[in-house]
Amino acid sequence: MATIAVSGVVLVGFSEQSSSLQLGVILLYSLPLLTRLFYRFKVSLFFSVANLITLAMSLHLSQSVGSAALTSTTFSGLYAQLLVFALFNVALPMAISRLIKTLQRSINRLKELAKSINHHSDLYEEIFEHTGTPTLLCDKRGVIIKLNQKALDLFPSVACEAIEGTKINDWIASISDSSNRFFWQSNVSECVLKSNTKNFLEVHRSSLTTHGHYVLHLQDITHLRALTEELENTQQTNSRLAHFDSLTRLPNHQNFCNQVNHRIHNVSDYYTGAMFIIRISQFKLLNKQYGRDQANRVILNFSRTLQSRLSDKTISGRLRGVKFACFMPVGQTYLIQRNLRTLIKSVLPEQIRIGDDVLNIDYQIGVAYYQNEGETAEELLERCEMALEYSTSAERIAFFDQQLEAKLIQEHKLGLALGEAIKNKQIQLWLQPQVVSSGDIRSFEALARWQLEDGTFVSPIVFIKLAEELGLLPKLAENLLKQLVAVLEEWHAESIKTPIAFNLAGQELMNDVFFALMMSMTSERPWLSEMLELEITETSPVMTNPLIHKRLRALSQYGYSIAIDDFGTGQASMGQLIDIPANILKIDRRFVAPLPDDKRHLDIVKSTVQLARSLNMSVIAEGIETREQANLLIGLGCDTLQGYYFGKPSPISEWTCNQHEKAKQLRMVY
Repeated sequence: MATIAVSGVVLVGFSEQSSSLQLGVILLYSLPLLTRLFYRFKVSLFFSVANLITLAMSLHLSQSVGSAALTSTTFSGLYAQLLVFALFNVALPMAISRLIKTLQRSINRLKELAKSINHHSDLYEEIFEHTGTPTLLCDKRGVIIKLNQKALDLFPSVACEAIEGTKINDWIASISDSSNRFFWQSNVSECVLKSNTKNFLEVHRSSLTTHGHYVLHLQDITHLRALTEELENTQQTNSRLAHFDSLTRLPNHQNFCNQVNHRIHNVSDYYTGAMFIIRISQFKLLNKQYGRDQANRVILNFSRTLQSRLSDKTISGRLRGVKFACFMPVGQTYLIQRNLRTLIKSVLPEQIRIGDDVLNIDYQIGVAYYQNEGETAEELLERCEMALEYSTSAERIAFFDQQLEAKLIQEHKLGLALGEAIKNKQIQLWLQPQVVSSGDIRSFEALARWQLEDGTFVSPIVFIKLAEELGLLPKLAENLLKQLVAVLEEWHAESIKTPIAFNLAGQELMNDVFFALMMSMTSERPWLSEMLELEITETSPVMTNPLIHKRLRALSQYGYSIAIDDFGTGQASMGQLIDIPANILKIDRRFVAPLPDDKRHLDIVKSTVQLARSLNMSVIAEGIETREQANLLIGLGCDTLQGYYFGKPSPISEWTCNQHEKAKQLRMVY
């Protein structure tokens, strides 16, 4: 490169002959192309820029000399020299650069592909080696190409090299299809090792259609064959286990039903009987206190005592866990529930001994009658289960009747409809005004209302309790809260400063999703705590949960007013005043309704108001229906009044229509 550069400079700078000048220019112009072949683009670019000097000198010489020799050269024209310069210094170096770049990319891509192929090859090798089962790879003729270590372990004292390249038939023989020399082509084949005929294998084939090879998975089934033989020898025992409970030896659920159905289907005379299910109460506590083995002993002792006290005509069985079923024929006398209750109690052991301890046993019993009306054992058991659900600690024996069945079916249908109503957001909010002594509306209470398709309303007491039992209360509260907050946002924009009380039963606050929703709404709307009051239903059992108290304290710190609803009717009335950071006390309607005539209720209301005053709490009296009740409660010091006398609940749309005209008026109602 240096020789070419020096020769070109000498010929251009010191030669006067046109051919020498032409040769010098060509030498210098060729430098960018040649350097790009061996060096980086920056070096070629340097020479291309340097050749601007060569171009300038060539143009200068062609103009200043003006000799016939120069004018006769091919470079004498300006445009021709520029084209030659562009060709050698720009076009060709760029083309070579592009070609080299493409080749470099191809090389890098090939390197990546080679690396990926090596990686996948190692991965497949590792997967094949660690399939978890003995695995062979063979071709269509059964020649073993490769085997993993687990497969090699099946052939002790044999090297891998000795197996690879040989045929499968040399090592394994089929016993399921001994006439087939190509047994390994079957999906599943039962085989035996030729080196050890006591070692049984199951060969599973996987076809690799791309290469035409087979992957064979070998499974050692020696122990399975031994178990199969043992199970075949104990078929009678297995049949017994399939029909009887393994602990008590009583008929299991299916066998019990079969025996009862056989009994009731093979009687010709008028036949009456009683089916009852017995559930041992608080058995989980016994299981935890004494351990599983001792608890099983309780079940065993109970079943033995029960069988010894039942007649030979009684069919008994163990359904599951601590549930037992009995079916006994009864006469007309025992169709009277009082007599049958006495009979059942007489056959149940009151005490069971565990070691040195004597335990008192409590039961829950569901009873259904059979009166030769074509019922099956399964139907009778279902009726017993229904009755069992309605047994209580006070009345442990519950009898099935048609009204109970209808009630359960109705509750089930209502529960399904409630789930759909909550899902489709069909439960709406109504507002009932809460007024001060002057009659002005101080606030509202939001009440849930559910209207069915036929126009009838379901009582809130019914569907709120049902939602709580079905675990739907948090979702219902979430829908209603979003609906209420949307209205409060409009009221906030319209400067309607009338708060609305929202009822919580406790189950919602136990739900993390609902509580997170409340906190996020509060953070996004700092004014919400002034417009939304929370009424805690004190009758809910979960209100004594410490988590509820913790979350209510958090909401109180955010500025929410908290009212204890239905005060005096719940789980721990006085304790709630300590645990819940409430600043409002609501007197339940059951204490207000007898006023002003009932002196006892009047004293209770007075005491409640005085208690609230001593705790710096406001008092709301609800359920006011007469003027006399209103005047009396105002005189006793109630801050806020609520009831049909001041206004019945009405749909929230009545307070938001016509640009919230009715809500803006807050008209006098007293």
